[in-house]
Amino acid sequence: MKNVFYILVIVVLSSCSVIKKSRVEGKVDNLDFSNVDVQLNDEQERKFNYYFYEGIRYKAINEPNKSFMYFAEALKIDSTCSSCAYELSRLLLGNENIEEAEKLMNRAVKYSPGNRYYVTLLSRIYQNNDKGEEAVKIAERLIELNDPEVDDYYFVAQVQVQNGLYEKAMVNLNIIENLVGINEGLSFEKYQIYLKNDEIKKAENELLKLIEKFPGNSDYHIYLGDFYLEQGDNRKAKEQYTKALDKDKDNGKVHFSMANYYMQMGDTARFKSELFEGFGSKNIEFDSKFRRFMPFVAQRKKENNPLKQKDIEKIFEILIDTHAYEAKTYGAYGNFLTSINKKEEAKDLFEEALNIDASQSEIWQEYLFLISSIQENDLLYEKSSEAVKFFPEIPLFRLFQGVSMFQMDKLEGAATTMEKGLENVEDNPGLKGRFHAYLGDIYHSLGNIEKCFSHYDKALEIDENDVIVLNNYSYYLALRGENLDKAENMSARTVELEPGNATYLDTYAWVLFKKGRYSEAKFIIERAVDNLEEPSGVVIEHYGDILFKNGDVEGAVEKWKKAIEIGDHSELIKEKIEKKEFIDGEE
Repeated sequence: MKNVFYILVIVVLSSCSVIKKSRVEGKVDNLDFSNVDVQLNDEQERKFNYYFYEGIRYKAINEPNKSFMYFAEALKIDSTCSSCAYELSRLLLGNENIEEAEKLMNRAVKYSPGNRYYVTLLSRIYQNNDKGEEAVKIAERLIELNDPEVDDYYFVAQVQVQNGLYEKAMVNLNIIENLVGINEGLSFEKYQIYLKNDEIKKAENELLKLIEKFPGNSDYHIYLGDFYLEQGDNRKAKEQYTKALDKDKDNGKVHFSMANYYMQMGDTARFKSELFEGFGSKNIEFDSKFRRFMPFVAQRKKENNPLKQKDIEKIFEILIDTHAYEAKTYGAYGNFLTSINKKEEAKDLFEEALNIDASQSEIWQEYLFLISSIQENDLLYEKSSEAVKFFPEIPLFRLFQGVSMFQMDKLEGAATTMEKGLENVEDNPGLKGRFHAYLGDIYHSLGNIEKCFSHYDKALEIDENDVIVLNNYSYYLALRGENLDKAENMSARTVELEPGNATYLDTYAWVLFKKGRYSEAKFIIERAVDNLEEPSGVVIEHYGDILFKNGDVEGAVEKWKKAIEIGDHSELIKEKIEKKEFIDGEE
């Protein structure tokens, strides 16, 4: 049987389906707000309390649709219920229904104008809806309250900054500083605003204030050094980095800043030396290092990347030595080694990563891609089965499991796991197409031709140019002598898409042969032979069959004998040679 597999093709797939989330459906327009009389009678109050507290109960047990329904009913009874409107708005925001959420929060603020939570949420909604002016206006209500808190001033300042109102924001930040004193977060907010306004001296002063207020903190010297470096004052930058080290020789952050300094000075050797020191520092958190390092890895092929392959490998080793139990390092290193074709080493790293933390689905994914690419089928089956146990809802892992079972002739099991995986595919047509393609191959092997062709049709609905499905489908139709016009169209398409592919040329020749167009088939099969990258018994046997039908009996026998030497031929070939005639039969 000639069949083209997707073992390597699936390596390009990287998306897994997302589990369905429950959605809250509802619109403000669907609610009747005609009852504006807050003086509820006893019956109304009883119903209102029932609906309101049921809404709270269902919110607590995470049933958003029921919670929405009950809060909506409560709001129908008392349209001035700000908390009802607030809860409904939050539920709608969870489903990104910002327009409807805005309407409800306007209602909440209308009837509870002094509620900080309501005012803050409405301001954020306005900002998300690109209504910056309204966002600022509603936020400023917070400091119009009788007793604004520090958080109120800070929120208003943030909204003002987001909308370019820097002077107003600075007024509020200075009020906060008068209330709470100098602190890092506040000073950096002001620092950033001064930089945006190109007020360089004032920005510098904010950092100097921090150094004066907290003389023992070496980080502030680093930040000031970074500021000078960005301003092009390398001498002052170096002075501040030196002061940072004088105060705290174990401050690893300074090495990253010094690395930037030496890079700017054009000293690549000292840049690398400082960088290695920084990554080896034990007082810098791992995630900070990882975020700093990965851009160098991602851009390793760019000419302006100062780190070469050996440098990247060295830093990975430093990170592993310093943070031995961080699975992300092993996984990222495994990806890197895979990309430079050190696959055996990469495999060991992925395994170490999963020994540390088997809950990392992305590492499982990359590991399975690697095993698939090196075609270690028994290992692929073992590890994909483990991945499915950890993540039964991720279809890609079932695809790997099904592929390995198919290769092991566990056909029933392969069909079962593929069907389960297909059920979980969401919003990923490419992945869904692979499932249908494989299921077509599996059901053909099981002899269920109806299901085989049904899945092939579905795969081609997703991608009409899927050459592997087109080839397999047309070949199986030709073997059965069915729907040969369709088989010819599909096979011709594969040759059009990949004119130098010997397998596709062979299939096209065989379809033409089945249609009795022997001279055309001879021309195509000769092109297939010319394009063979390695000997193929199937193709050479087909060549012999086609020669026979073109009247060249001796040539046919010669090709059939050659096919036997190569191997991978039909069971009828010896009989063909003995009788010196073509014998039709499924291969």
